[in-house]
Amino acid sequence: MTKKGRKGKKLPHLTRLELQVMGIVWQLGECTSTQVVTEFATIRPLAPTTIRTVLSKLLQKGYLERVPTVERGYKFRATVPRECVARRSLKELLSSLFDDSPRQAIACLLADTDISQGELEEIRQMIESRKQNPNGEEE
Repeated sequence: MTKKGRKGKKLPHLTRLELQVMGIVWQLGECTSTQVVTEFATIRPLAPTTIRTVLSKLLQKGYLERVPTVERGYKFRATVPRECVARRSLKELLSSLFDDSPRQAIACLLADTDISQGELEEIRQMIESRKQNPNGEEE
């Protein structure tokens, strides 16, 4: 599955900083650049002009669109859901680090991550559900 923007073209990859800014936009929904700058300051200090430059690049790349408002200026809105970006990033990690092997990736997570019993139970239930529906389609 390739990630495409509103106009159907494949979207370029995101940098780590772009992903952080997108995370804030996904969290806030429709938001102004000022709201993104304010929220980003809780993560790490960065100049407001830098955040606005990143927003502009995300707009150019097709990850954001402008939303007209009755207020002064405009708001931003994500054009791509977080899940699509996460799925693409995970597939890239599987390919580059784990030779396209979900088993290797899961083994690494289980060995190196603190996973609660509750989370393990949820994972077990997901595996059982997948066994019953091997095509991964919703019932």
